[in-house]
Amino acid sequence: MRLVGLDQINGTEVLGKPIYDIDGRRLLNSGVSLRPAIIQKLYEKGISSIYIDDDISEGIEVNSLLREETKNHAKLIVREEMHRLSHKSTLDYSRLAGVVDSILEEILSRKIEMINVKDVRMQDEQTFAHCVNVCVMSIALSARLSLTVQKVKSIALGALLHDIGKALLPPSLLNKTDALTESEMTEMKKHPIIGYNLLKDNADTPATTKVAVLMHHEHVNGTGYPMNLTSDKIHYSARILTVCDEFDTAINDKKNENVLRTTDAVEYLIGASGHIFDKSIAEEFIKMIPIYNEGSIVLLSNGIIAIVVKNNPVNLTRPIVRAFYNPKTKTKYSKVHIIDLRTELSIKILRELKVNVNEMIDS
Repeated sequence: MRLVGLDQINGTEVLGKPIYDIDGRRLLNSGVSLRPAIIQKLYEKGISSIYIDDDISEGIEVNSLLREETKNHAKLIVREEMHRLSHKSTLDYSRLAGVVDSILEEILSRKIEMINVKDVRMQDEQTFAHCVNVCVMSIALSARLSLTVQKVKSIALGALLHDIGKALLPPSLLNKTDALTESEMTEMKKHPIIGYNLLKDNADTPATTKVAVLMHHEHVNGTGYPMNLTSDKIHYSARILTVCDEFDTAINDKKNENVLRTTDAVEYLIGASGHIFDKSIAEEFIKMIPIYNEGSIVLLSNGIIAIVVKNNPVNLTRPIVRAFYNPKTKTKYSKVHIIDLRTELSIKILRELKVNVNEMIDS
């Protein structure tokens, strides 16, 4: 199984993971042949990438932190509560807390060393899927930082609610696809304060959750918003959320014209560490992120193209890969041509490839 862009589909592949709509209904089952008509429907839904099973990725498993049922239920609850807030000015905190409990239980029941952060999203679920993904990453990161379960839960609730203030912003602003004007950006930057004001008087919401919502766009060098806070003046919960929020936006948000590959997003975190992000928190987060996700197509330093089979939690730049093609010699390799980069130190990955590999091999 591997994640590919729809523009890389040639019609011989089958769907690797089921696709669900915003209400959690299954649109397509795994194993469905990806005919042109189906690809067109996916484009219309705003989906740009999917998991496929093909000959190149045979036998490779791509595991998610959450079961699809848990993830879809969480997105549905976040959507319904944001809708309730925008129309009735109320929230059912017990439902949101229940979502956090279910995600928390599922993640903490397993020992998490690495997290797969790439997500398949429809355009109309971007905000809700983003909130859930940030929640998942914040739980994994908080647990790695050895915070108590109660603190992890409070931060996770803040992650789930971090964009709740957007529910009261004009839909025309939220749904705009062009670049925001200066006045529109000023309006957008009000959402942390709006969110905080919605939560501040609620006795059931932990103080950590409230301050995380308020400060999640603050940067340690004082260039963030809404209060231009610096370093230790930013609550630790918000410093955790900032890393998770900006990383998910960088690699998954389709409204972001500069959506990054995981490698580039990690480079951004490294470069902004100590300036935008808390250095120690960013460093711990990076240790959980596979530089090359399982199923990624990569170019090796010996000129061979390979697929990532399994990551190495000790050294995330040196996974186990399976060679399948040498474009210089036109050599095709069998599936037994495995290279463990932990031991084959003379070989390294140069970069991830985003190409239609079937067309390249057949050319």
